[in-house]
Amino acid sequence: MRVISIPCPHCQNRVRAAKSRTMSSMMKEITYQCQNVECGHTFVATLEVSRTVSMSAMPNPEVRIPISSRAFLAAKNQLTLDLATV
Repeated sequence: MRVISIPCPHCQNRVRAAKSRTMSSMMKEITYQCQNVECGHTFVATLEVSRTVSMSAMPNPEVRIPISSRAFLAAKNQLTLDLATV
């Protein structure tokens, strides 16, 4: 599995995820450490669910995720097709 990462904002070198902390079911905080020993920057970034691109086949009614315009149009088109076959 590929690790989600960004380069160090100061020296642009690779960083390593040192630890992570779940903030909610939709957000995680990740502490990164720059691998450039001359830089040594440590920082926290967040990974957050921002929008739905493809609808879930097992939606959780307690989870509210904004739907992208593309997913909205696809769902609307599917509903139109479903209604046309009834």
